[in-house]
Amino acid sequence: MKIKGLIIISAVVLLSACNTTQGGLYWGNYSDTLYGYKKEPGDKSRQQHVKSLNDIIATSDKKGIRVPPGVLIELAIMEIESGSPESANSLLDRELSLYPESRTLVLELKKRNGA
Repeated sequence: MKIKGLIIISAVVLLSACNTTQGGLYWGNYSDTLYGYKKEPGDKSRQQHVKSLNDIIATSDKKGIRVPPGVLIELAIMEIESGSPESANSLLDRELSLYPESRTLVLELKKRNGA
């Protein structure tokens, strides 16, 4: 009986450690790709982080949950840097609709983006 209890507890701990949804939000491998991008900035790590941000958005949409705060803004900034202002404005509009408290930041970014 003692071993069965330990197996159940171990399984619960293991499964909860693999959970990428925190506070009802899906974060994917955001921390890992952001760390990689900050540690070794470059095209490859940037592309991996952009892919991660897009995955977070797509998975959140698929699960019917809100995209975590700031993810859309971060991707919008990367789109601006890549020369895609229309895509950036769309992302900023979505961030504003999900998180009205981000209004000041979103409007400033839109202003700098020429919108």
